[in-house]
Amino acid sequence: MSIDITKLSVNGKDILKKFVDELNLKGAIIATAEGLEMTSYFKESADTDSIAADTATILASIQNFLQTVDAGNVNEIIINAENGHILLENLGEGISLAVVAPKNFTIGALLVALRKFVNQLKG
Repeated sequence: MSIDITKLSVNGKDILKKFVDELNLKGAIIATAEGLEMTSYFKESADTDSIAADTATILASIQNFLQTVDAGNVNEIIINAENGHILLENLGEGISLAVVAPKNFTIGALLVALRKFVNQLKG
């Protein structure tokens, strides 16, 4: 099952806002493999063009590494940083989701919530 692009085009910001607000995240973005923003929602001002481009760059770099070591395709990337966490999810079809969570957020809970959210996007 694939992501409903039409649904994201029409209601993407509302869908992300609900997800971000329910989990009290900092924000989320859905972007193309070319680094173009499809939709986003951040509680504070964010340079979404740069975030979309950076998301694509990170995913492409990790995918190249995985191919070099014959490890398959990227499913998700978890980045633990000093002030929070970033999860990048490969949604397929050249689309990715990046979620920014505060540092006090439990990674396991975020992964479970992210998987449910991705299934909703595909449903």
